[in-house]
Amino acid sequence: MKGTVNFFRRTFVEGRFIPSLGVLGFLLMRTLLFLYADPFRSSLPLTDNHLWNPLSGWFADPLISFLASTVSIFAIAWVLSLMNSRFNLVRARSYLPFVAPLFLFSLHPCFLVMSGDYVAILFILFAFFPLLESYQQPDSYLYSFRSAVLIGLASLFQVFALWLLPLWWSGERSMRGGQSRSFIASLFGLSLVYVTLFSVYFFTDDLAGFARPFLHFASFSFPSLSSFSTAEWGVFFLGLLFFVFNIALAAKIYMRDKVLTLVTMRFVVFLVVAMLLLSLIYWEHLRFFLLFAISLVSILNAYLYTRTQVKRHIYMAYGWLLLMLLFYGSSFVNGF
Repeated sequence: MKGTVNFFRRTFVEGRFIPSLGVLGFLLMRTLLFLYADPFRSSLPLTDNHLWNPLSGWFADPLISFLASTVSIFAIAWVLSLMNSRFNLVRARSYLPFVAPLFLFSLHPCFLVMSGDYVAILFILFAFFPLLESYQQPDSYLYSFRSAVLIGLASLFQVFALWLLPLWWSGERSMRGGQSRSFIASLFGLSLVYVTLFSVYFFTDDLAGFARPFLHFASFSFPSLSSFSTAEWGVFFLGLLFFVFNIALAAKIYMRDKVLTLVTMRFVVFLVVAMLLLSLIYWEHLRFFLLFAISLVSILNAYLYTRTQVKRHIYMAYGWLLLMLLFYGSSFVNGF
């Protein structure tokens, strides 16, 4: 193995102190943004949600919002690392599934604001566990039921999470093929969540409140490209390139991996592309789709730089790291 790749793997992938340094860097980067970048200068776009709206008042204080979002991102990184360790998707000794999301979620002040999106993403990531456990299981309707319940709970904090239910069926089919009992079980799991919720609204005589969040599915809002500044266009293209490069380069490697990793990574790529497309359709509410896409692409990023043996990929990693640090620094210079 070439020295550059070997050094990168020993230092950044399997380094003993990488998790500790990653957490310290994560806390330092976010603390500096909180103190100097004014992340709360503008409010987030409001989306009516069944559970998050009543709870959002608890996080109105900037410090509480900052602490809650920090804990949420740490939990997301922990779940991704747990998924890797349980199913060995990336590599057992790799710390990148834990460190990569911590770094990516520390690059901009908008990640410091707590919202129901983080809670929804946590539930969706937990839904991956029964999905992966169902791999090649002959009778897997219980796994489909659990995934649907978790996605249903996620939608109570961010209603757009319901888009995951039809998309999830692609993952279900890739894991074991289409099964009618699994499909019915997933519908039953979702209906169980919403029948319970409907009962609460029915007894409180607020059926309009039950229906209100679903109206957001018809609130299409495409981006106004003419209003983009030069800096925004630059960030848009760099972000798009980051997603494309991670998808394309990781695909060249996982195509030769074991079947479970192959089908999982294909499903992750499918979800990333779907989230990016949905973010263009619901531009005013792109935060959830973007945050979930970043969570997923961090898996691809960790996989790519854990498994690669190509020197130019490592140089590319250093280049992306430099660009991201420059982007991070721009938040202090012009408040971008």
